[in-house]
Amino acid sequence: MSKLPKDAHPHYLPDQLRQTFPKLGQIYYLDAWPFMTLTLVVTSPATLKQITTDHVLPKFPAIKDFMYPLANGKDLVSMDGQEWKYWRTIFNPGFSAGHLMNLVPEMVKETAAFCDVLHSRAGTQSVFLMKHLTDNLAMDIIGKIILDLNLDCQKRSNSMVNALRRQMQWMAFGGEGNPFRQFHPLRPFLHWYNTRQMNRYIIPEVDSHFESQKVASISQKPPLEPDRSRPKSVVDLALAAYLNHKDSSNMACRIDPTFKETAINQLKLFLFSGHDTTSSTVCYVLYLLSANPHVLSYVRAEHDKVLGVETSLAAQRISDMPHLLNKLPYTAAVIKESMRLFPAASTTRTGEPSFTITDPRTGLNYPAEPGILIWLVSHACHHDPSFWPRSDEFLPERWLANEGEDLYVQRGAWRPFEHGPRAWIGKELSMLELKIVVCLVARNFDISTVYEEQHSQVKIGRQRCDIGRVGGERAYQVGKGEPSEFLPCKVKVRES
Repeated sequence: MSKLPKDAHPHYLPDQLRQTFPKLGQIYYLDAWPFMTLTLVVTSPATLKQITTDHVLPKFPAIKDFMYPLANGKDLVSMDGQEWKYWRTIFNPGFSAGHLMNLVPEMVKETAAFCDVLHSRAGTQSVFLMKHLTDNLAMDIIGKIILDLNLDCQKRSNSMVNALRRQMQWMAFGGEGNPFRQFHPLRPFLHWYNTRQMNRYIIPEVDSHFESQKVASISQKPPLEPDRSRPKSVVDLALAAYLNHKDSSNMACRIDPTFKETAINQLKLFLFSGHDTTSSTVCYVLYLLSANPHVLSYVRAEHDKVLGVETSLAAQRISDMPHLLNKLPYTAAVIKESMRLFPAASTTRTGEPSFTITDPRTGLNYPAEPGILIWLVSHACHHDPSFWPRSDEFLPERWLANEGEDLYVQRGAWRPFEHGPRAWIGKELSMLELKIVVCLVARNFDISTVYEEQHSQVKIGRQRCDIGRVGGERAYQVGKGEPSEFLPCKVKVRES
């Protein structure tokens, strides 16, 4: 770790160890006591499959502690067993690819607002922090998708969003690096206050959506029949599924309090996860396009061919014909390659009695007993040259390679959303958002990062202004996976 900047994301560590100790292998124990519990690091597709697909291990308890201030343990990340299966079933319809295509016009509308913000920044030619802009974009989209809310974060402050972001600042995974923050005596009060602020905003929305769905059910119409002019949100489909399972004689009653409380906490999870990681990925896609002009030129050519050369009509064409997003293979390749180089997160599991993980290369068995932290490191898997030729290069072409070709992507090697039944529920939504952003931004703007200029102008918070790099990369990942210093940028409107 001495080779890494102090603020570098922890998931860089396994890849650094691979480079320092080439014979270490792709599964090994890491004992860093007293700073962290005994950890089994797993980085190969074959061993990861044993944990996520062949036998689904439970989440490590620390991740549940991390999520508790936000969702009180009532969320898809923290749940296990039948409880998890029930709630995953409730929310699956709202995140299905088919349903999300109906919501593309709403995503286009919010992305058009993002383009307006970029236009205003281009007029000033000042340095801005891209992550702050993409945070607001992603929050506006996820708010519309799950609750049909116009949060308008790109235009003004929102009390619920502010409370969510304050809550995020006080959430800690396991060994918090800042003991002042972890043991602050006001921390429980701040958690309570922020939760209260979020609930005051979300509860009336859930009540309103429930009444609408209940009226439709009582009138014996399909729950989603009224107001066909408006696509329905995730919460609408979840409440429809809930009512479909209720006895018809109980339709007039109020929503079950336990169901309502859990649904509200699930929605807070979606607001949190659905904006933070997507926002970081948007940053990295735009960053890699700006750093690779030849790739950007291919993306623009593909958009000219599929969406038409008149860029001002692109938003309307996508809204009218969302299926065009499925005809952009090179754009999809750029997004996947960006997520390979900069995966937003890894995941953790814990062991079970007598459970072992087998390294297929050596045949060795690695015991994974209860209490051990099993670290599934997608970043290390994504950068391992055993699975990815020219692993540190940005090569969207690898996603277009045919089986047998050098760059062909191995099955199971790409894991930004993980695999198996507990893969992230919002993966289809993330891919749609990213495609729309690239379609509306790539041909209209020229974006450049200005780390050196940023250092000469401002100091961000309490961050040191010395220059750090990871593998020569200035925009390395920090915090929850975002670019260092929130990706300082300048933007120009592209000349036709």
